[in-house]
Amino acid sequence: MALDFGFGFIAGVTGTIAGYPFDTVKVRLQTQTLHHRLYSGSLDCFIKIAKQESILGFYKGMSSPMFGVAVINGIVFSIQNLSKGLFDNPDTYLALVITGGIAGGVQAFICSPIELVKTRLQMQGIGQQRKLFTLSTHLYKGPIDCLKKSYTRQGFRYGIMRGLSVTLARDLPSFAAYFPAWQFFVSHFSPTGKEGDMSMHMSLIGGAFTGMAAWTVSYPFDVVKSRYQAARDHVYKNVWDCIIQSYRNEGWQVFTRGFLPCTLRAIPTNAFTYPVYAFLKRKFDTPFDDDNISIPTTVVTKSKSISTNGNSSSSIASIQSI
Repeated sequence: MALDFGFGFIAGVTGTIAGYPFDTVKVRLQTQTLHHRLYSGSLDCFIKIAKQESILGFYKGMSSPMFGVAVINGIVFSIQNLSKGLFDNPDTYLALVITGGIAGGVQAFICSPIELVKTRLQMQGIGQQRKLFTLSTHLYKGPIDCLKKSYTRQGFRYGIMRGLSVTLARDLPSFAAYFPAWQFFVSHFSPTGKEGDMSMHMSLIGGAFTGMAAWTVSYPFDVVKSRYQAARDHVYKNVWDCIIQSYRNEGWQVFTRGFLPCTLRAIPTNAFTYPVYAFLKRKFDTPFDDDNISIPTTVVTKSKSISTNGNSSSSIASIQSI
């Protein structure tokens, strides 16, 4: 279990680095308003960040979600595996929906402050050249400073945990959709109906498919979360006020803003996360007897192979907005 946690950490860091630029573009598009519109679309946002802020502009605030991926993945798999005991047959779609939702709800308490820090750091120095950004004084010096100032201004509940309710509203359906979508893909595209027998390229396609399915059902909540966490403390009274103001001022389209870079992020994230995890697993891990394997296997059809568990771990990293 300790080795899997370490492998998942390294693979999660790699996947985060690969997909993080898309996340920065997503957050920038989600948080801009009609009255202060800096980007006309995803491509325009990519070009302007590259020109104005250099390649490093895409990676603002990355340290917080990068090191949080391992903790979140560990929580999700542990809780989801524990929840299987509630069902006589944990591999049914209904069981996967419920256990995934439980796991997503628990991890949201860790994910919410991590994404608060990420979002606020991503919004610093928009359009500012890298040299000027380095020389300028910004509100937050880094992740720890952001947490400290958030706590000083509004305390733990309304400062550090700001946006927890909408993070729960996003992650409950997201994880509830993810596990059934993955099993659906495996059952239809694996030659034997087992994840371990799928080719590498099909596993990567499956990861992208399931990540997109999870985002599709939860994306509007992610938009609200980004806008609420990025806004100054006095802009919105609460999450519901954020929803009402966003809809009144910009229409329903505001809740789909940034969806393209969000879904595109699933492709490089999975393309890097799984191969790194599988390589480390083959290179350094020792084989286990079937009876000793305890890592969750709910997203497959009762397959207990080492490669099966590797696929499961990689898939979770792709759904996170961190």
